[in-house]
Amino acid sequence: MGNTNKILLAVEDSEASMKAVAYVAEMVRGREAIHICLFHALPPIPPRLLEYGGTEDPQKEHVLHTELKSAQTEWIEKAKDAVQPAMTRARAILDDHGVSQGQISMHFSHTIHKLDIVQEILNAAKQSQCGTVVVGRHSLPWVQDLFHHHTGEGLVERAHELTVWVVG
Repeated sequence: MGNTNKILLAVEDSEASMKAVAYVAEMVRGREAIHICLFHALPPIPPRLLEYGGTEDPQKEHVLHTELKSAQTEWIEKAKDAVQPAMTRARAILDDHGVSQGQISMHFSHTIHKLDIVQEILNAAKQSQCGTVVVGRHSLPWVQDLFHHHTGEGLVERAHELTVWVVG
């Protein structure tokens, strides 16, 4: 079971996400023993950056491997930079509600396979030893809502020994 004083707050560039950030900020106002882990799941690494053709020459193999790892690292950094405005906005909302920067950390996940956002969030909560997970709920037109499985619903179904807040 995670630490009840640690909250994993999933952040993306959406109003629903920022509404969840504001809700958490209000709920933890004045509580210094709380730690908030801002989390964002980066998109999967593109297939072109997953492997190279290979070679029988060990020196060239090492060079190709090093170049591939460098390209992957560069792609991940660019993906993090793209979401940085949302993370900065989330930090500012928390700061405006009296949450100190020392109470906030950031965590990114990146995968090489198709993204299972629910599992990524659960893995991050476990890794960060968080006892609470918070996500925003997007408003969808009612017809779309009938066929759309929301991340929050998936978290409620699959989270064990975690508290899940879905902020709408």
